[in-house]
Amino acid sequence: MVTSTFVITYVATVKIKPLFAPDSSYYAAMALWFGGTSKQDAVRQVIEMRHRQGWSTPQLTIDRMFGWGLVQPRVVLPALSAPFVKIWGIEGLAVVPGLAMAALIGVLTWLLVRRWGWLAGAATVVLVMSSWRIMFYGAAMLTDSLSALWGALILVAAWHYHRHRGWQPVVWMVVLTVISGFTRQATLVPAGAFVTAWLAAVILRRRPNGWGVPALAVTVTSVSVQLLQNWLFPTFSEFDQMNQFKANTGATSLLGALMGVPGLAWNIVFHDLDNFAGSDHPLLVLVMLSGISMVVFWRRAESHLLLGALMGIGLYNVATGSATAFRYAMPGLAFFAVSVALLISRVDPRPDGLQAVEHPPAPETDGGDHGRHGDQALVAEIPRPGG
Repeated sequence: MVTSTFVITYVATVKIKPLFAPDSSYYAAMALWFGGTSKQDAVRQVIEMRHRQGWSTPQLTIDRMFGWGLVQPRVVLPALSAPFVKIWGIEGLAVVPGLAMAALIGVLTWLLVRRWGWLAGAATVVLVMSSWRIMFYGAAMLTDSLSALWGALILVAAWHYHRHRGWQPVVWMVVLTVISGFTRQATLVPAGAFVTAWLAAVILRRRPNGWGVPALAVTVTSVSVQLLQNWLFPTFSEFDQMNQFKANTGATSLLGALMGVPGLAWNIVFHDLDNFAGSDHPLLVLVMLSGISMVVFWRRAESHLLLGALMGIGLYNVATGSATAFRYAMPGLAFFAVSVALLISRVDPRPDGLQAVEHPPAPETDGGDHGRHGDQALVAEIPRPGG
């Protein structure tokens, strides 16, 4: 069911939606350049592609295409796409995002089914694929599917750390965070998720608290990558970002901008939810179910992870100052999915479906809402690699 749904929704997206978006211009130019094309010819091909797609071409100079510090660090998609772009031209830029989206669905299915059973896992993944926006972001010539995949794999590595408590999953978290940072600047989403999960476990006095190391590893790596990028690509000015932030809130000072954040955040949330209600009902259901799950299971680590991810997503959204219709939430898609799967698993009428939540095969305890079967017991159900 999951495979057939993916094939249908992906093919429908490719047939209906143009996969080349304005942001694709930068990745296409870099992919062409990495494949041996000169910068001048790369810009020419991008301009021709934009004309064919009906996009305007303002200020598409070599300096703009290759010298903008915000985009310069995003080398992962162009590097992976270079062979395909060399073979098929700019259209080849769609190959890696499509493969990444397929891998993301596979990882989510494996993760959710192993943790909560087939009904909750498959239902959640099918709901994800029913959103045309999520499928478009995943199929388009953009970084979103790769970014979402890295976020899901970082979560898998963190849960493996709960079971193994060794250095290997920590190394994977660090490596994946570095790769994610050079895919798109979105690493504060998993960092916020793990930090919030750690703080919540501290407040709830849970022992052992296995979120400290993942929070430290991902957060330190995330900040280090950002500082490195600012040093390597100085044309991305934090000062300019601050001015944009103040302009978005209509303030003239940093203090005034900070005071305007709640109003700006509310406007973004309201606009996005209204947008989903009018044109993407599955996405609205996904967001609402995850919110309900976060409230109902407020003591669970899944809820704390989603809350932290939402704060990271909100930070990027507020800094941009405009609604992005869930696109900035794609790096945290896995955190939405685990919350929804948890909620669905509680209404699974089958005894084997309930068993995945109520009776996980692990002896660990953490004082969670299931007595001796708390969060730490649940994470132990995640199998070893290859298991």
